[in-house]
Amino acid sequence: MSLQNLNAGSALVEPMWTLCKQGQFWALLAIYLLLGTAQQPQQVVGDYNDLLMHFLGYLVAGISISIAYPKQSVYARLMWLWLFSTGVEIIQYFLPWRSFDLWDMLANTSGIVLGLVIFSCACLIVRRNKSTHIV
Repeated sequence: MSLQNLNAGSALVEPMWTLCKQGQFWALLAIYLLLGTAQQPQQVVGDYNDLLMHFLGYLVAGISISIAYPKQSVYARLMWLWLFSTGVEIIQYFLPWRSFDLWDMLANTSGIVLGLVIFSCACLIVRRNKSTHIV
């Protein structure tokens, strides 16, 4: 296989890989919106500690958005997820079977921040390892 064929294959894979990375993020948000507006989400995910679920869910979202949109600034990723989280809480305010909760928003925001920090630290570690293993 020639180098030109490898480059052509790579040119086809990169857009598909980007689509997959972004698709996983948007699918995650769709699931969060579905669960956030469901009448009885505990029947779907179980009845666990609500604040822990919010924190862990948005921690995953912080990592997910960083994988999907790594060129966006950390601040932009934080704001996008915070606005989404706040939007879900506002929708819940208007649903008779749900309620708006500031503690949920605090757990969401804490999870987002930690997810972004974890991703940023992982990127630093990978960059350092690449620079120290140059042959």
